[in-house]
Amino acid sequence: MGLRSRLEIEYKGMFFFAVFYLVAGVVNFIVLGMYGLGLFHVALVAVLSLIAAFGLYRLQSWSLWLVVGLFFIATTHIALMLNVFLTNYAATPDISSLFAITAWTVYFILTCVATIYVAAKRKNLK
Repeated sequence: MGLRSRLEIEYKGMFFFAVFYLVAGVVNFIVLGMYGLGLFHVALVAVLSLIAAFGLYRLQSWSLWLVVGLFFIATTHIALMLNVFLTNYAATPDISSLFAITAWTVYFILTCVATIYVAAKRKNLK
């Protein structure tokens, strides 16, 4: 019995983006732990990402609206984080800032692609 049948994966794309949102939520919780619990927007993105991952995995229709809402919240969050790291990189260029800029850019691209994909495949949601 393969992994796909054990996890009951009907649509590979939805499963991929469920895993993406799961990883994004966990990473945002790690960021929250590193920089302090006062970052409400990071906690919000982390919790909503985990809920979106669950909704997409279960193919729930409400996950479409959560993903669309999360797109706007995450885009603002990404813009703030890119602003911080680009300002830091302009002041003192180093490899860690360059890595962070690349990671946040990839996160933004995947968030856009996930939103477009889920909106396009909304008929697959129950």
